[in-house]
Amino acid sequence: MTKAVINIGVDVEDTYFNFPQQVMSEIVDALHNNDTVEIHFAEGVALEELNYKEKKFLQILKELCDQNSWPLSKIHFVLPNFVQDSSVWPCIEFGNSSQVSIPLEDNFFLRVQTEDIKIKKNIQKTFGIFVHRSSWERLLLSSHLHKKHRDITLQTFHRHLDNPAHLIELGIDQLLWQLSSAEKLDASMIRQISAFVENIPFDHGKKWTHNNHVSMTVDKTIMFWYNNIFVDVVCEKMNTGKTFFPTEKIARPLGTKTPFLIMSSPDYIKNLRKLGFRSFGKFWDESYDYQQGVQRAESIQCIIDDLAKLNQSQLQELYQKMLPILEHNHKIYNELTPDKIMSTFNLVK
Repeated sequence: MTKAVINIGVDVEDTYFNFPQQVMSEIVDALHNNDTVEIHFAEGVALEELNYKEKKFLQILKELCDQNSWPLSKIHFVLPNFVQDSSVWPCIEFGNSSQVSIPLEDNFFLRVQTEDIKIKKNIQKTFGIFVHRSSWERLLLSSHLHKKHRDITLQTFHRHLDNPAHLIELGIDQLLWQLSSAEKLDASMIRQISAFVENIPFDHGKKWTHNNHVSMTVDKTIMFWYNNIFVDVVCEKMNTGKTFFPTEKIARPLGTKTPFLIMSSPDYIKNLRKLGFRSFGKFWDESYDYQQGVQRAESIQCIIDDLAKLNQSQLQELYQKMLPILEHNHKIYNELTPDKIMSTFNLVK
């Protein structure tokens, strides 16, 4: 029997492929020339939410199998979504993960454990939001903070107007589609986005390159910034459907005793709690964890706007009240192991 392996790697966003025509061409060719085809992802997408030309990816594959009298089991998926719905396809395996199945020092979610972090809180800014790669939700939240709270926000957004590749990947088209679909697009929102884009990049003195940005996401410089912020506005990559794919983005506040707001998929905070972490429902409304898309972003923006009303002494007082939760999360994070993650979500290597 012959088997083909197609490695999508990181070339997939929340609901779509970065190179869709190439991916579909490779899959169709492999199916016609092999007994089985394994499709590997290095990102924790929700398979059922992936699209190809405005049609569900899995539906296309089902139709392709029906037309050629192939069993669905001819196609085998391998991906690092901790909560992937296994009922959407006969053959789905957890694996190919940059989160669990590689050495600790290269593990994005656990990498912060390897850093020598000096936690010396000296809160100077209410918010931190640290963006390297742009996407529609990062653009939305970043532009909101820049418009309304720039003086109390420590912000990075590494996209350059003189770099065509950066502009293609900015996410403006997806943002306009999301806002229009939610009936939230108006002239003021367009002005907000435009004003923000006019001022990029925000590098905060850090020189990012294509080759070093991965290692720099948890280096001493960026980790030191967390001493100066009250709350981190975390923007994970996956935001749609049933997916839990934690990365270094959430690890940074967990490892630095920093409160967080999290733009991600529904039940992300609920899944963090499964790992033993605590969150901040005593201090603000975390019902946004049941939401996704523009609705979730708007709920986070409401919390941001409320926190922005607090002065420095009020922030310090609030931080002290949160400290038992933050110390607990710091301890749980530093004791976390790949095996603990796997057992929590009933996964098999």
